Amino acid sequence: MNTLDGILLILVGLMSTGVGLLLFYTMLPLFYALFGLGAGYWLGGILTGAPAGEMSVIKSMFALGGGTLFAVAAYFLEPYRRTLIGIGLGSLVGASVGNALGLTGISGVVVMVVSAVIGAGITLALFDVFVIIGSAIGGAGLMVDGVHLLWPAIEIFDRTTIAQGRLLPWVIWIVLAAIGMTWQFAHLQRWARVGEE
Repeated sequence: MNTLDGILLILVGLMSTGVGLLLFYTMLPLFYALFGLGAGYWLGGILTGAPAGEMSVIKSMFALGGGTLFAVAAYFLEPYRRTLIGIGLGSLVGASVGNALGLTGISGVVVMVVSAVIGAGITLALFDVFVIIGSAIGGAGLMVDGVHLLWPAIEIFDRTTIAQGRLLPWVIWIVLAAIGMTWQFAHLQRWARVGEE
């Protein structure tokens, strides 16, 4: 189970980190489903107290529920899609950071909700930039968690140790996110034109 979950997290994270903006413009429901999946995964972890990189039935259910909810919402909430993606990306970033810092229960949910509101506001002003930053950070976190599921003994991929003061998992996460952002910003103009066609 952990092997399959780990591979899926890595694949979803890689797609999000590397081509998040392109996915928005070319495969809208899939894009929303990916961020709903990520947000649901971390919300399940926050509510159950399960550490990052540890899969459970509850986290899987939240991930599937989040993915389905966001995909359906993207289809029916046409005028509000950009706000919805701000909420999704904001909650994804807030939940991944909160989870890495060991925040669970109410405090973790509060961080997730506040970041979702901030994300919705930023999206209205700087949509493409926020999609790139949010998809790179959230996707990089999913990749690190996926690698940790595949090789749990390698502590440098255990983001829960960030709360204990270990910096290497944080550095790996940020480096992966920075690579994704650099790649996406390099293709920003071309991918944005796809959305205008």
